[in-house]
Amino acid sequence: KSSLTCSHCGFCSTVFDPFWDLSLPIAKKGYGEVSLMDFMRLFTEEDVLDGDEKPTCYRCKAKRRCTKKFTVQKFPKILVLHLKRSSEARNTRRQKTMFVNFPMEDLDLREFASENSINAVYNLYAVSNHSGTTMGGHYTAYCRNPNSGEWYTFNDSRVTPMSSSQVRSSDAYVLFYELASSSRM
Repeated sequence: KSSLTCSHCGFCSTVFDPFWDLSLPIAKKGYGEVSLMDFMRLFTEEDVLDGDEKPTCYRCKAKRRCTKKFTVQKFPKILVLHLKRSSEARNTRRQKTMFVNFPMEDLDLREFASENSINAVYNLYAVSNHSGTTMGGHYTAYCRNPNSGEWYTFNDSRVTPMSSSQVRSSDAYVLFYELASSSRM
């Protein structure tokens, strides 16, 4: 749900945009550790549209300073989160290699809901990793077996068991979450 509020007359325009995935921006610092919740808060933080970005207010019929806010109206069963790791630097693109701390269980996104939602808790079931640069690199995947709960590494033609403690890495690029069957909170 995208809400645009005119700072002049207070009119609020709401648009519902369905999504398959969310591309989350990385915080400005290009080193160290950030949490997945930092990404979500940055993605959903209220944005002021002013200057050249001023939209036309539906009620005022004029370009006005507005605030824009994203919230989630309905949480999907499968949530795909793309961590936008590339950045522009002097006409070249590079990949940020910071460690993103993401929960493997009980990712609680209720604070980003448009209305009170009890169905907004997720469990991780797969991670797509990218190592290298934006010009080239290598993709691997980590996936959890839904029956046994064990984790596996998928690397080209090889599939090998892995420890769940290895799932979080600075190469994580796309996170795949499944809505928990029942919220425990």
